[in-house]
Amino acid sequence: MKKAILKKYAIRTLAALILHFIIKIFDQTFKGKLLVFDSRGILFMIFIVVFVLLVWGIGDLIYKYSINRLLRKYDIIKQFKYLLVILTIYGLVVMVLFTVSYSLFDLILFHLPHYGNPTRYFDFDANLGMFAGYMGVLIFNGQIYMFNHWKKEKLMSEQLQKENIQAKYEALKNQIDPHFFFNNLSVLTKLLYKNQDLAAEYINQLSKIYRYILDKRDEILVTLKEELIFLDSYFFLIKIRHEEHILFKAELSEKTKGECYLPPNTLQMLIENAIKHNQFTAGEPLEISIAEDENSLIITNTLKKRNILEQTSGIGLDNIRTRYELLGSASVKVEETDHNFIVTLPKLGKK
Repeated sequence: MKKAILKKYAIRTLAALILHFIIKIFDQTFKGKLLVFDSRGILFMIFIVVFVLLVWGIGDLIYKYSINRLLRKYDIIKQFKYLLVILTIYGLVVMVLFTVSYSLFDLILFHLPHYGNPTRYFDFDANLGMFAGYMGVLIFNGQIYMFNHWKKEKLMSEQLQKENIQAKYEALKNQIDPHFFFNNLSVLTKLLYKNQDLAAEYINQLSKIYRYILDKRDEILVTLKEELIFLDSYFFLIKIRHEEHILFKAELSEKTKGECYLPPNTLQMLIENAIKHNQFTAGEPLEISIAEDENSLIITNTLKKRNILEQTSGIGLDNIRTRYELLGSASVKVEETDHNFIVTLPKLGKK
């Protein structure tokens, strides 16, 4: 990381030094001599380097703010057009600032007036030449930006699609896992003899689970409300099998349910992990809750870990983290206390 930063500023400093020599060629106060290193020449070189690094750094901030805040809702072509306008205006301001500050630099330090008049700080020809060079560099960099942005978007899209496929695979695998499937058949068999109405409802809820996974197989995001409806079916099966050994509650506003989005099967994968990784009994049930604050969903479960040999790989949590990263959101936070395991998911909007 440090090497990359040093390399970046070394390149920028070299570019500033090259610009300093170019200006000397055209600036008649240096009489067209490149190798002028008297006190004025040295101070001018330092002035150019500092000015270029400062302008370049501010340009980086403008670029990042424009892409991440102002222009993120537009497609790549509109982003490029608007960014070009923003940076062109910035370039005009920089050119004027350079001419004025350079004139004042010579006038204050060396009593050397520019353009034949000590009260004249701006020259159209000087600005026009520098602005033409600036636009050439800007358009060239814009082409590189468009290509790199397109390549990055394509790569992220492919990776996100892969992660979603993996999530669906994991969800399906958890539910057609022989052990899971055997347990459901065993429960269903008992219900058929004891309570046929409950058995019919059991089959209905089981079908809803598969239907949800298949219906959302091409979705990157679903509403929290849809995910909670899916969880109702999932918990119906869990409660039949584990009875009061697992307790679940969700304290969420209707606005959050309708306006908050998340990757499909996210909550189910977290709950599946909690069930797999913890011991629970009727006397000490596994308690799972979903709460919220202004920016996050907070999923908490009581912690009583199984024996180490029974622990699973945690691939579900890694999958969730990666999908949120690919969506460009804040990070998924995981916290473990003596009694609880807490996962904090950023609230996502539809965009």
